[in-house]
Amino acid sequence: MPPILRRPNRLTTAFLIFVLSGPLGLAAPLDDALNALMGGKVDATVNMLRDNTDAPSLVVLARAYVGQSLFVGSMTAKKKLYELSEAAGRRAVTADPRNAEAKTELAYALGLQLQGAGIVEATRTGLEVKRLFDDAVKLDPNTARAWVGLGTWNVQALSLGGLVRFATGASEADMRQDHRKAIQLQPNEVFFRLSYADSLLLLAKNDNRRAAGLKQEARSILQAALNLTPETYWQRYDQEAVRQRLKALGGS
Repeated sequence: MPPILRRPNRLTTAFLIFVLSGPLGLAAPLDDALNALMGGKVDATVNMLRDNTDAPSLVVLARAYVGQSLFVGSMTAKKKLYELSEAAGRRAVTADPRNAEAKTELAYALGLQLQGAGIVEATRTGLEVKRLFDDAVKLDPNTARAWVGLGTWNVQALSLGGLVRFATGASEADMRQDHRKAIQLQPNEVFFRLSYADSLLLLAKNDNRRAAGLKQEARSILQAALNLTPETYWQRYDQEAVRQRLKALGGS
């Protein structure tokens, strides 16, 4: 899920990039803002959309605020941008309660703010995040980014131990199914494979007995991600993260 770890880690960083991945089906006047976002020009996107009130614009604006967080150094500044993303996400849901992407953006923004949270807060807000992702895929089962969010939610909840696993109903089987669903929907999205691999690596970190096999599985998925042809700034960014993961695993 969106990060519910009590401290940032590699999966959290990758999650930030994921928020920016994946196409949005938008019509012209939003095309310029979306093109700017996909080109990594997050400040331009914010400037274009900050005064808009329609749900599609607010969805892109919420993503752009998260994009800005990647280019600031302090956690205080990052948290402020996460709060702005949450506000845009809530406005998008209010503007169109049946907009799956609006619920997805709000879920991401809430998850990002759980970095450093205690286990009680992480569990409580984590359940809200899951509900939003569940709502999104019910409204539109083709919302691939929501499926990735669910996959990440499951592994993050599992990483917090048996009590949280029991309280939330998280499972490895659901994690795998959710990630695979996203990849099936958008097989050329680099981040979807990167996210799946990171989920497996987090499982490996918490299960010494299965660690070698999980790492080998992650390596195979990362290699497949590296073989994709990136089309956006963020996909190129993601592939650099893929290379770093493979290097850490002893791959090419």
